[in-house]
Amino acid sequence: MASVSVNSYSESEKLLLAAQTGSIQRVKAALKAGADIEFELHKSETIGTGTALYIALRDGHLDIMRLLLRKGASFMKRLPGGYTLLHLAAHKGKTEAAELLVQHGATLDVLDSCQNTPLMAAAYSNNIDTVRRLIELGARPDLTDGGMAQRLGIDGSTKKHVYTRPMSTCIRLIHEARRSKLLRCCNPKCGKPGYRKKLKLCAGCKLTRYCSRDCQKQHWSVGHKKCCGHDACPAVGLEAISLPCP
Repeated sequence: MASVSVNSYSESEKLLLAAQTGSIQRVKAALKAGADIEFELHKSETIGTGTALYIALRDGHLDIMRLLLRKGASFMKRLPGGYTLLHLAAHKGKTEAAELLVQHGATLDVLDSCQNTPLMAAAYSNNIDTVRRLIELGARPDLTDGGMAQRLGIDGSTKKHVYTRPMSTCIRLIHEARRSKLLRCCNPKCGKPGYRKKLKLCAGCKLTRYCSRDCQKQHWSVGHKKCCGHDACPAVGLEAISLPCP
């Protein structure tokens, strides 16, 4: 098969190729030349499919992720199974990437099509560090309606779970977080713990909680406004005071 010259690609295709190879300078050059930051290929023999942000996350290029997020790249696109990029980062154990997405406003408790949260995706894949960090960032350990929690045996049912010893640390961390009855402010710059009834829900999405109006405004400005109201809302545990969107 004949090789394809990079010069034959459009600027948007060059952006994807640069994200795939980890060349931040070429990413910058493609964006400066007018590449569409949300461009994606669904089929290609030479360039990875998905957006540049997805490719950078998948291949572990954190510096490129940071650049793309600063430039406004969306983390809202759903993957097969209803996965978000945060689900993917959690599932793959990419803790720094998951935290980066949260820092830019990604919803910690967003649900996939099977009602699994990113926290449960991390636990299901036995990614201990990611489970620990998501809990520290404010992920709810009690959203266990999805299939992953059921298979792990942490959904409150009496069924014997599928996984045993290798998963024990992740399961223990989630149980400890549940027993504390404390959740955390969803502003990643705060993370103050509090009881559910004292934390205030975002009235727009019913998924994020804040210890104060100031924390909500700060989280809104760094990226929550991109996804507020666009993520599915869980129907459990919403007995808290709501705050209107800024």
